[in-house]
Amino acid sequence: MAQQGVHYFPGHMQKALRALEGYVKVIDLVVEIVDARAPFSSRNPLLDELAPNKARLVLLSKEDRADDAVTAEWLNYFKSRGIAAISGNLTKGKFVQILAKAATPLMAKKREKEAKFGMKKQPIRAMILGIPNVGKSTLINNLCGKKKVVVGNKAGVTRAEQWIKLGDEFIVLDTPGVLPMNYPDGAMAVRLALLGCMKEEVLPTEDLAYALLGYLKEEYPASLNERFALTDISNMDSDDILYHIAKQRLLLEGSDYSLTKACYLLIKEFKDGILGRYSLERPHAEI
Repeated sequence: MAQQGVHYFPGHMQKALRALEGYVKVIDLVVEIVDARAPFSSRNPLLDELAPNKARLVLLSKEDRADDAVTAEWLNYFKSRGIAAISGNLTKGKFVQILAKAATPLMAKKREKEAKFGMKKQPIRAMILGIPNVGKSTLINNLCGKKKVVVGNKAGVTRAEQWIKLGDEFIVLDTPGVLPMNYPDGAMAVRLALLGCMKEEVLPTEDLAYALLGYLKEEYPASLNERFALTDISNMDSDDILYHIAKQRLLLEGSDYSLTKACYLLIKEFKDGILGRYSLERPHAEI
């Protein structure tokens, strides 16, 4: 997935980052959401600077769209580095209980302090952080049991901070997605664009489609078998693959089959998880 570096930092993200600095002092726990398909690329190193001394839980979202075996590798990777991590499908499961269980060992000092001073057990003040479109609003909606936050499968939906009380367990701060100012490693930018974490105009869809095909040919040669009746793409030219997709789906530009439309279809079906369960990076390959 070779690509030139990308600079991408909309003004509202800079404003949001400054605003978040004021909340750090009053929170107990940072819940950092990353996309299970690319946990390294979808982490934000700025968050390490924002809250270096706060307890942190990494939540690998959209596990139902990622390769199970690779997700397990990532959970082991975080564990080996002393970072608490869990994975899940944010549209399913009772995440109040899931987060409460995962946060219990992380909040040991808070509970000890409360007991020492005879204080009543206080709700965990958690900050939900992550780059755009990793599932922050979906998690909040799951925690609330009904939609209280706007959700969209595109970058930049949440634009302001908001506190939400979740019974006696949590007080949660939902935040806008914040990306690093630039990605000198262009391959990371490509992965984020494929996941929908950057606006579509940042990188051309055709370039993303060819990058995705290159990766699938190497890592998942049987990936398009069920969806497009292609048994092994490892030795196929990318244009031939796109032509086959356009022909199968009758994607026409005038009287000709459209490779451009095939590119858009391929990318959309990958983003939506329709194409299959594929991870874009492994721990040993990226770190």
